[in-house]
Amino acid sequence: MTSKILKRINPYVPYLVFIIAVYLLLSYQIQTKTTIIVGDGYFHFSRIYDAAEQIRHHSFNYFQTNWGFDQSGRVINAVYGPFFAYLMGGILLITGSWFRFQILTAFVISIIAVSGMYKVLDKIKPNLVINTLLALVYLFKISTWNNGPTFSAVSYALLPFVVLCAIRMIQNKERPVSWLQLGLTMSVVGQIHLMSTVLSALMLIPFAVVGFIQTKNRKKMVINLLVALGLTLLLTANIWLGVGYFKVVDPLGNPIATNMAESTINFSAFSFVFNLFMVFQLIYVVFNFKESKLNMTLTLTALVFILMGSSLMPWGWIQNAFPTLRETFQIPRRLFTIALPLIVAGSTISIQNLLQKRINWRYFVGALVLTTVFANFNSSIRDNSFYAINSFMNKPVQKMAFSYPIGDLFKYINRPAPDYLPRHDKIPTQDKVALYQKDVINHKNEYRHQVLKDGSLRLTWQANNPGKVKLPIVMYRYSKLTVNKKDSFILKNAIGIPTIKEQKGFNQAILSYQAPKWWTPMLIIVGISWVITIIYSLYLAIKKLR
Repeated sequence: MTSKILKRINPYVPYLVFIIAVYLLLSYQIQTKTTIIVGDGYFHFSRIYDAAEQIRHHSFNYFQTNWGFDQSGRVINAVYGPFFAYLMGGILLITGSWFRFQILTAFVISIIAVSGMYKVLDKIKPNLVINTLLALVYLFKISTWNNGPTFSAVSYALLPFVVLCAIRMIQNKERPVSWLQLGLTMSVVGQIHLMSTVLSALMLIPFAVVGFIQTKNRKKMVINLLVALGLTLLLTANIWLGVGYFKVVDPLGNPIATNMAESTINFSAFSFVFNLFMVFQLIYVVFNFKESKLNMTLTLTALVFILMGSSLMPWGWIQNAFPTLRETFQIPRRLFTIALPLIVAGSTISIQNLLQKRINWRYFVGALVLTTVFANFNSSIRDNSFYAINSFMNKPVQKMAFSYPIGDLFKYINRPAPDYLPRHDKIPTQDKVALYQKDVINHKNEYRHQVLKDGSLRLTWQANNPGKVKLPIVMYRYSKLTVNKKDSFILKNAIGIPTIKEQKGFNQAILSYQAPKWWTPMLIIVGISWVITIIYSLYLAIKKLR
């Protein structure tokens, strides 16, 4: 009787362990009721807040940020995961405070990441204990959403599902590619983070090559790959058309430039135990490369990404030869995001094969895995506590992050993020930051901002005398500004801030963005395509259960 109960419970034990582990990671932050806003936190909070307010007021504008980013009308979400921003905005409205939002989303994203990794390991070689421990290694090694929040955390949550597609290409010789699985997975990644989509596609290449070589159904594999590509392009049309539109038609400036040579993978930042864990995996594959094509492909692909993201690559020369990479790719160490799930996935093959063949290795392997788990657990706990302690010092911010209305947070915290301002190559980033601070942030409270039902933004103010004034808004090539119900000549500076003529007494200016006529039909097609794809996926899942 007891054995039957255990058999029923066993499949759920790993997920219970994961829930407890994630809670422990967030426990200090939960106890101190601290909202962590460091790194990219302000940038992402601003765009999520804008999406939340659009939903709350039923006043949608795909292009302008009418609530976030100082109510300046900047283009942000249109080129940075718009659908995901609305999803996160909806969660923010439901939770009602930034603290609850951050804890809930950090918990969900972490659970998705570790559960996805466990699913990968179980797909490769089932073993409840080893795979649970290795999934915990992945969880404790990734950067959590609240310690930023940075979108690399979201990438870590999604990548295991891309790795599942990669594993299928080698494991399933009859049908290496499921066009629905691959297309839907890449589409979800694409809707959330474009750079992760590019890196995921690069990661899949060696697996596709190996799968193509060993399958007898090469024609079918190619067809399925093409169908998956077509499905991905259809389901992410709003992303790549948006990026293309703002690259060619209405150019946006790139994100802030970085020194790529100083942003490589730093192995000294890893614990000695984790470095030993990676070396163990590499050595095992080198001496047993014929044992498993899958293990070899996983490990060598990870090694390539690690080497490319390290200081062994001449990133100083590369960024000088291709300066645009400093603003687009920015940080070479993000390549470790791709390598980590591959290393962990390969290690389950190495460890289980080693234990089957050489029992006397049991103690060494057990000690290595357990030490890696606890070392990374300790590191992850320390990171969260460090960020929580430093964030807690800012009492006004913490008070606003824990209360309602959610927009009060931005009265106490404001950073002039220069990303996606109108493109002007002659002006360095720091000058853009200074202009935005001086002309937008320093003067925004002198105007009354009101978002109209059609999604346009109205500014009203009083003037003692007629003259010229700079409005604290940002205009792009196809932005339209009506001043006192008239279209007038508008002089814009290097970052799109307009200077207009004001009249004595009451003044109003209405800012809108003139989207191309094909944009709305395209969004409708993308939306309908998602609905059909999801319904079809559910139909297949239900059919499989019967």
